Amino acid sequence: MKKIYILSILILSSLSCTDNAKASEIDNKTDFSKKNAFEYVKKQTDMGSRYYGSDAHKNVKIFLKETINSFGYNSLSHNFDAPYIKDRKGENIYAFLKGKSDKYIVISTHFDSRSIAEKDPNPFDRNDPISGANDGASSTAVVLELMRVLKQYENELPYSVAFVFFDLEDDGGLFNIDGESFTQTDWIQGSIAFANDNIIPSDQIYFGILLDMVGSFDPEFKYESYAYTKNGYIYNYVWSTAKKLGYSNEFINKQYGVIVDDHTPFLELNIPFIDIIDMNYSYHHTQADTIDKISEDSLYKVGSLVEYIIKNTDDIKNY
Repeated sequence: MKKIYILSILILSSLSCTDNAKASEIDNKTDFSKKNAFEYVKKQTDMGSRYYGSDAHKNVKIFLKETINSFGYNSLSHNFDAPYIKDRKGENIYAFLKGKSDKYIVISTHFDSRSIAEKDPNPFDRNDPISGANDGASSTAVVLELMRVLKQYENELPYSVAFVFFDLEDDGGLFNIDGESFTQTDWIQGSIAFANDNIIPSDQIYFGILLDMVGSFDPEFKYESYAYTKNGYIYNYVWSTAKKLGYSNEFINKQYGVIVDDHTPFLELNIPFIDIIDMNYSYHHTQADTIDKISEDSLYKVGSLVEYIIKNTDDIKNY
């Protein structure tokens, strides 16, 4: 998605990220494969645009379930009626990895792609669906590779992990739904339903990270302002960890503004969640959001960062 609101009550200038740990870089021993992640992007884009009702939309769900199960997980489905789009039925896909604690870190993405390209510079291409290589496929690929890598640490991680793939995220703005709250919208239907149906009880969620548009060359990840005002300590922890991993060029101590995305329904329920998203992506909602815009190195940096956080998270409220 992503719909941005600029609110005057929010500070959108550069902010310093609190860093309670040592400034020296840390050693991140990782099995995260950038080549695997890139291949998962390609498998999705080779299917075609994964917009609602398309064959590719059906096939990507089969691909996700088969891949998740091949890693040794039990793939689960949350079937739902779209809260604000009449007659649309979606299917969120999720799986659990047991850790030492019964509380969950939720790692999430959306897997559908947009049915139109309203930002395309060519007006004749604006009503056609997009490939969604970055917007949907990149983050989905990173979550899949994280699942593969982390399975070997089952029962050893500090917290349990829930991996969630949201459906029906990216056709917002097409149904004239714009309510009084951020979650009265035709965007983010899968995450609204998932959060409202309490699929993972809120008191069992330690915090969540949403990944979205994470695969471009030279990405700029900044704080999403609504999440920062509610849970700035999570951003501080993640961004300071990125700095110590040497990823400061990508993870920047500034805010975008308020972005309605799949983390928003959780924030509305006071569940700690952040969004790692590159809203400076030049090809957002255009026909040029294709596989050639995807950087293996960017997939690796985001994936290895999230892997480190899952392996090492303790008490992050000190940040």
